[in-house]
Amino acid sequence: MWLRQVFRDPELGGADLLYSRIPAMLGLGQRAPLPFATEQYRPWPDTMPAIRPLVRRTARHRNCLGLILHSHYAAGAYRRAGVTEEKILVAHNGANPHLSDSAPGKSEARALLGLPAGRPIALYAGRINEQKGLDQILALAALRPDVLFVLVGSEGQGAIETEAGRRANVRTVSWQEPAALPLWLHAADLLLVPPSRAPLDQFKNCVLPIKLFSYLAAGRPILAPEAPDTAELLVDGGNALLVAPGEPEAAARALDRIIGDSKLADRLSAGALASARDLTWDRRAERIQAFLDRRLESVRSG
Repeated sequence: MWLRQVFRDPELGGADLLYSRIPAMLGLGQRAPLPFATEQYRPWPDTMPAIRPLVRRTARHRNCLGLILHSHYAAGAYRRAGVTEEKILVAHNGANPHLSDSAPGKSEARALLGLPAGRPIALYAGRINEQKGLDQILALAALRPDVLFVLVGSEGQGAIETEAGRRANVRTVSWQEPAALPLWLHAADLLLVPPSRAPLDQFKNCVLPIKLFSYLAAGRPILAPEAPDTAELLVDGGNALLVAPGEPEAAARALDRIIGDSKLADRLSAGALASARDLTWDRRAERIQAFLDRRLESVRSG
């Protein structure tokens, strides 16, 4: 009902195109009164096969400029549903490089945040709940009591916060504004993507997590699971160490390597910064604009 109201809005009369990020556009976009594009990050046609005919019919409509996907992993689902290549753009998310550029070094960041100066710190930044694979970080913390694990992103006392509170080497921090987050990232020795496939396979609510782009821009070593979505950006030994998901002992050994080998840590940090150079919001906007200009010209020329 809301989408139909948008379609009837007189403001659309002066627009060149309608750009939407709501999933309903995959089924109702063909009713749009002007050329449209829709941006999605979940592989809906794979997780909900019943909508494949709707997606295919919407994408084939003359007014459909195309679909913008956040990952090649998600884009594959739309290709399998019958969306043609010319109507697909993979535009990875990004980070604001200026936020990391102005962040202090590790020692100063720790002093400002009240974190211990000489203790190894492994940090996770993102939503804290049971669907993020954080049980694997807690299991890792149990194996490495000398390391301080900082979980940034709490929005209240939940199961993860309760379990973390039982561990002397785990600290939870409330959700931080984007401008404040780089200070926490720069205070860490390494940054953690939970070594779990549950967010992607079981809960299906996390595809190429946005935290990863801030991690890369921070230029800190990254410890992450081997997974088909993060494999688009992370290279084992290049900008991260990748471990088999669901194996805390393997993650602990990788953590030891990062903390104990300064040359490896420096190489991973440099690799992260190199990867981040093209992963900015401005660059993403430029790619999307070029795609829309090209597709809009194609529709207008018939």
